[in-house]
Amino acid sequence: MQIKNQQNPQYFSVHKFGGASVKNSSAVRNVATILRTNLSDPAVVVVSAMGKTTNALEKIFKILNSDGFDKAQTEISEIIFSHNEISRELEIGLDLSSVFYSALEEASQLENIDARYDALVASGEDASTRILAEFLRKESFDVVWRDVRDVISTDERHREARVDESDIFKMGLGLRTELSSSSSKSPRIVVTQGFIGRSKNGSTTTLGREGSDYSAALLACAIGSKEVVIWKDVPGMLNADPKVFSNTVTVTELDYGEALELSYYGASVIHPRTIKPLQNDGIPLYLRSFIDPDAPRTRIGAYPGQTPSVPMYISRPNVVRLSLGPSDRSFVGEDHLSTVFGALNSSGIHIRMMQNSAIQFDLVFDEDDEKLKSFIKGLGNGFWTKLTSELDLLTIKHGEEELIEELTAGREVLMEQKCPSTVRRLLS
Repeated sequence: MQIKNQQNPQYFSVHKFGGASVKNSSAVRNVATILRTNLSDPAVVVVSAMGKTTNALEKIFKILNSDGFDKAQTEISEIIFSHNEISRELEIGLDLSSVFYSALEEASQLENIDARYDALVASGEDASTRILAEFLRKESFDVVWRDVRDVISTDERHREARVDESDIFKMGLGLRTELSSSSSKSPRIVVTQGFIGRSKNGSTTTLGREGSDYSAALLACAIGSKEVVIWKDVPGMLNADPKVFSNTVTVTELDYGEALELSYYGASVIHPRTIKPLQNDGIPLYLRSFIDPDAPRTRIGAYPGQTPSVPMYISRPNVVRLSLGPSDRSFVGEDHLSTVFGALNSSGIHIRMMQNSAIQFDLVFDEDDEKLKSFIKGLGNGFWTKLTSELDLLTIKHGEEELIEELTAGREVLMEQKCPSTVRRLLS
């Protein structure tokens, strides 16, 4: 039962659009069409950086650190040009130069390298949301742009900031007021950024790569939303990645708990932290296609005891296995595990699979050299480590064991885990 909407007589919704859905001027026009067709009540529209902008800004971040401000300033001009070109094609007359230059200037003055990353990379969302908001205004929508940093307050860690979800409804007071304040006949739209927040000391933070889904969930809880719609390039949640498996089908209904497991195992369609706050508040999540809005969709909600009628396949390529143990080759004790999990927390590594024996602990996670270095540094000198790279992690839920035997035939199985509904194999 959702209680929070009783404090707000309007039925708000949250719609999230990722980078692919706003990658160019045609895509932005398509978003406007989707909103015009699907909105009848006030809504928050959460937007990621355009296309591959985050990747491009990460390259600028590396240049800033290695070659200095002047070189980074020269290189960022290409990003500015592409955004201004989209603005020109949309005929909105918006110059995004100051958004990127000011972010670069701020980042260059920060000593903490992770704070520098957040200050710079967040400019992608700052730019994309301004473009969309201005275009919607041009198209006669009742729209305002609001900085999500004024809503989502985080702790002070960077690149993987945490939000006190128990306070999120309090954080949304101003946003709820904004959604309710319009006298227009058309629904009020608030366009805001995904992925970012603000720490209590005032600095920009980010919620982790692909964190805009989580932003949408937090904002839904903040306003007492009736639903969240995440617009993807696929028709809902498929039972497998169509780039890896053929004959995939859309799962039309999925329980919160099932979705939590799938996101933990590596299902790329949902950010791992997205589901839990929605489950706590009883807010359904819809996964829909921005390419074909009339295509099948998935509703994630309360379906206790219900399991998908088809096997679910999750293939996670390019993972690594880090084997470790006490440097004196003794048993892995509780004190060692405390050190390991503390280092994992500080490094921001998301574990996909783990396994332990008396003298060894194995961790499987996505390849990320910077996070790996941070983790090993956090371990200190009391551990030996061995890294195995270029591995694949395959998970099958609700399938027959013959399926995984067929799919992994001829592959070396380095680790395996089984439970009544799930089989997982780490493959070389």
